[in-house]
Amino acid sequence: MQWLLILFFTLIISGCQGLQSVDTTNSNHLESEYLIVINTSELGRKCPISHQQQEGFFIATGKRNSQPTYEHIDLKYLNSQTFNSTTTIPPHSAPDLWNVMGESFSLPVPNNKRTRYYRNWFVDNPLHIKTVSKRAEPFLYLMYEEVQKRGLPTEIVLLPFIESSFDQFAHSNKGASGLWQITAPTGKSFGLEYWQGYDGRRDVIASTHAALDLLEYLHDKFNGNWLHAIAAYNTGEARVRNAIKSNKKKGISTDFWYLELPKETRLYVPKLLAMADIVKHKQEYQYQLDFAMIPASPAVTKVIVNNRVRLKQIAKHADISSKQLYALNPGYTAGYTLKNRDNIVLLPKNNIETFYNNIDSRLYVRHKYFIHKIRIGESLSELAHNNNTTVSRIKQANEMSNSFIIAGQRLLIPLID
Repeated sequence: MQWLLILFFTLIISGCQGLQSVDTTNSNHLESEYLIVINTSELGRKCPISHQQQEGFFIATGKRNSQPTYEHIDLKYLNSQTFNSTTTIPPHSAPDLWNVMGESFSLPVPNNKRTRYYRNWFVDNPLHIKTVSKRAEPFLYLMYEEVQKRGLPTEIVLLPFIESSFDQFAHSNKGASGLWQITAPTGKSFGLEYWQGYDGRRDVIASTHAALDLLEYLHDKFNGNWLHAIAAYNTGEARVRNAIKSNKKKGISTDFWYLELPKETRLYVPKLLAMADIVKHKQEYQYQLDFAMIPASPAVTKVIVNNRVRLKQIAKHADISSKQLYALNPGYTAGYTLKNRDNIVLLPKNNIETFYNNIDSRLYVRHKYFIHKIRIGESLSELAHNNNTTVSRIKQANEMSNSFIIAGQRLLIPLID
């Protein structure tokens, strides 16, 4: 241990130059249970070292609970004792996604008659909350992540709660379909495709992108007014614009709450806001509702299939039921992926290791992987070098936000074609 103290004080004295000179790739001279990094907050200043210079050089250890929190290592969720899947955030250690979302809600919720009505309705119908929140479990984090990437209000994630009750097979009498209840013409305008045996409105990934594209478009058209944009998502751009023009002629407010719109739309926005208000304050006594606990970590992962394959066969290779796989991929209405194109198929995160370990799956997936169990002393840089790949590809395959790894963790390693 004496040499570690010498190294530490040397780095403090020499500053950034000293830190850059440390050979982190040579783990033979390091005791394997230690991770040699410097907590820059303790040094009182930041060193101008690029993320790329350090990427992949963290050394795997057997320690999980005694690591300090450094600026470039996100240890927020790493308090689990075991790692049994490829995910870098164990689901049982992640916070409840409902709580995470509620903390970031930003749209004002007025205490008016319409909002109070729906707030009371949700509170008086706890079975509805329980049922719909359970349906949302596979999809909520996926949608939350996409909304966050785009910088949209987090409340947007709750739109499928209002639109379809998170029923991926929902179909309205007006021709809207899927979680986001998109009509065929609107979907086509925003990039959705329709083929024999495939309906983009029911494809969870594709429809989420289309719905958020539409909302961004409407937000721009209504000069940054989110309530107008959300109302237009429900009833159409022209109807909301005409209502605004009518109010301007009458010299009255163009605020959403004063617009003459169809009853469904006048109730649609307060219903969303009431749901957001309940989620935000669900810990309070009067809102002790039975929301299904959803970890703030991925529940599903994407697999690209570049051939015509029965969903039943994919399900078998992942060791899940055909019904479960179809529930995650309702866009493939005929039960087959499409030939001559890349098909995105969602699989449960916990089954991805089983899927890639089945050599038969390699016959139809675009990207092939093998499973590697991390050993003490290994790093992503070493794994990338030994398997003729890159740190970035390994991180992308495992949806990792940083290079921190722990002995016993399993990672997908890209196979060389």
